[in-house]
Amino acid sequence: MEICTGQYRYLLSIYRLTAEKRRIRCVDIAEDLGVSRPSVSNMMKCMVRMELVEPDYCECVRLTAKGSELAKKFNSNYDMVYAFFRRMLRLTPAQAKEHAFRFMTDFPEETVQKLAEVMRKSIENHQNKQNSQ
Repeated sequence: MEICTGQYRYLLSIYRLTAEKRRIRCVDIAEDLGVSRPSVSNMMKCMVRMELVEPDYCECVRLTAKGSELAKKFNSNYDMVYAFFRRMLRLTPAQAKEHAFRFMTDFPEETVQKLAEVMRKSIENHQNKQNSQ
């Protein structure tokens, strides 16, 4: 399924907030992403049509099984792509976040997975070196 950068941001935000809080409201997403509540409401309508978010999002925002599966897959790769831009290219956290989102949505999934794997191995090697010292 192809999603745009904005939808990706929302999907990942909801997924991560779900891990932190039991109940997520639109205002929580707005605060997390730095957007207005009407923007969140508009995106929730779109994500409901895509079957990524449950229709009763006004009460509590919940991912559907489809949305949760997609977010879980994205989350793992996102962490590694973000680490690449932050650690390797030494971008600020905000810049690394922006570049990671764009990379994940603009490049083929296979390319994203390859970069994520390279970063996983790099981080693992770095940790092994530190542990052996």
